[in-house]
Formats: sequence, C-alpha cells, structure tokens
Amino acid sequence: MPYLDQVKHLGEAMHTHEVPGTIVREWIVPAKEYAAFLVNRGQVFRLVDLEGQQVPDVVWFNQNNLRECLNLGNSQQIAQGRRLRLIKGDLIVSQMTNPMVTILDYTNEENLSYSSMCSEETNKIRYGIGNTRNCRDNIAMALKPWGMDKFDVPDAFKPFMKVDIDSEGNQEIKEATSVPGDYYDFRAEMDLLVAFSNCPQELNACNGWKATATGVLIYQ
Repeated sequence: MPYLDQVKHLGEAMHTHEVPGTIVREWIVPAKEYAAFLVNRGQVFRLVDLEGQQVPDVVWFNQNNLRECLNLGNSQQIAQGRRLRLIKGDLIVSQMTNPMVTILDYTNEENLSYSSMCSEETNKIRYGIGNTRNCRDNIAMALKPWGMDKFDVPDAFKPFMKVDIDSEGNQEIKEATSVPGDYYDFRAEMDLLVAFSNCPQELNACNGWKATATGVLIYQ
C-alpha cells in the first residue's frame, strides 16, 4: 500500500469508534516502537489497535512521585471477585494501593493482567535468539527522558493479549482477537506519566506473528 494511502487508512481506523469527549491530542506509534506522554487527572487515554491483533504493553507512574507505579497484583486483589483478568470498571492501583486508572471502556475485553513483558533476556531463554526488539527495552527508552532505565519498568498491563490457561494451569499465548479500530480507554485517577511499547514480539502468536501500528488518543 502506498505510504499516503496507508496513513489515511490508519487514520480512519483511529476513529472507527466515537470519542465521547474533546480530543486533546492524537498520534500513531509505528510497529515495534514506543511512546511516553503525560495525562492529567480526569483525562482519558485511548490505545487503538489500527491494523488488528496488536498488543500494546502499557505502564504508568505518578507524575509527582515517579517511584509510585501501577501494581497489577494489588489491582487483582481488590477487583470484585478477585478475578485473574481485570475488566471494565476495575481500578488499577499502585504498589501503595492508590487509584491510578480506571478501565473505562473497551471494544475487546481480552487482556493480560499478570505476568511480565517480553525482554532481551526472556526472548533469549525462550527462543534462543539474541538482540531482539522487546517491550522492556522499548519502555525503558521511552522513559529515558525522565531519568529511568529498564530496572525501573514495572510489569505492564497488556490490552488485547490472549492467553489461554488449561485445567492444569498451563498457559498458551494465542493470537489476539482484536480487529482494526478496537480500543481500550483508561481514565487517569491522578496525574500520570504513561509509557507503552507497541509490542515487537514476532516469535510467538501474541501479535498474530506480525507487529503493527497502534494509535493513541487523549481526550477529556
């Protein structure tokens, strides 16, 4: 597809679904790349799968105290019914259990609310391949302007990621079921620094074996 036609196509996918507010900013993050941005309390940030089957690994921090970040273990414990998967209306809290975001809405409920992200080290252990693009390094690069490195990156929330668990507890990564235009909306419950990796993993099925673009919208 010619470049200009591709940009138009992705822009149309960004607005497949109505935005229930005033858009403050929007942009496209290319396949395998990353972004970091500030979101004020009460604003909503939306991650949009522009081409289908793409997982964004997303983390966030308290703007006023970057030592405070999301904690998925705490978030699962306080979720109604103590579910493994977080759903619409659930809070994602920090390691101090302070509310950080509310999962406000989505068009595809699949997510991975536990487990770590892909990294250079885990890719080498799992697949025997070194020097791979990965989410931990991506997020670390996104956070570098704030003085952080990969040791500061917490476990990420992963919209659209599909992992099946059998009766014996074995896990299997499956192809994401999201389609172009599917989104996740997160409402900031405090002033946030958000960072995400447009997951570059192509050694397993999580992104349908091909990394693609993700759109970002901030609205209020």
